[in-house]
Amino acid sequence: MSLANLTKDVLIFTDLDGTLLDHNSYRFDEASMMLDYLKAHRIPLIIVTSKTKNEVIRLQKLLGIEMPFIIENGGGILIPSKGGYETITMGYDYKAIRQAFERYAQIVPMRGFFDMRAEEIAACTNLPLEQATDAKERLFTEPFILEDETALDLLREMADNDGLSIVKGGRFYHLITKGQDKAAAIRYLIKYFQDASGRTFKTVALGDSANDLSMLQSVDTPILIPHPDGSYLPCDIPHLIKASSPGPRGWNAALKRYFHVQ
Repeated sequence: MSLANLTKDVLIFTDLDGTLLDHNSYRFDEASMMLDYLKAHRIPLIIVTSKTKNEVIRLQKLLGIEMPFIIENGGGILIPSKGGYETITMGYDYKAIRQAFERYAQIVPMRGFFDMRAEEIAACTNLPLEQATDAKERLFTEPFILEDETALDLLREMADNDGLSIVKGGRFYHLITKGQDKAAAIRYLIKYFQDASGRTFKTVALGDSANDLSMLQSVDTPILIPHPDGSYLPCDIPHLIKASSPGPRGWNAALKRYFHVQ
């Protein structure tokens, strides 16, 4: 998408699991109307996710888009370039994260994606095996299962001492670099789009989980998607809009209202 051809000065940032993608099926059929609208009006749709580079590239092909995107909870930004992608690193690399993780795992019962076979990840997530294999190819963060929730405070303390943080996603905890979050990566991309186009953009973000809070706080119009049971993440964000339905149905309805589409 050429930035010179944009028809509206709006950037849409979206989480995936439980937001654009159905929590259980990972389908986005119910969002097809507004996905088509964004493409027709050349409005950038920027994925912001805990997923990996390979997972997002696969999904972008299904969506029929090629946009910059943010992976692994803000750990890195991928910008399309000739012959591939330019990678902007926002935190420690995966080797450093795993070294810390392995020390913590000696004290706190926990298992990361590195420790799991792709088949186990597929069983935990309902992902096809090929996509579960992509999910293991980490660059910046480690998703994990905490086997004893009472150890969370101890784990957070150890991580903090190492310059790391623990964030909670829809299915897993994630060990990430302290200060790394979706918001910092979003701010980088807003500036990227503004510098590349010479324009000022309104910003919208859609998310459903605790690891989306910083993203929602960093845009003009934050939209909170409910969980599959209809409940909402507790949060107090000014001008927050609550979508009416979970997943892609709520995503679609909220953007219809935002753009006044009948």
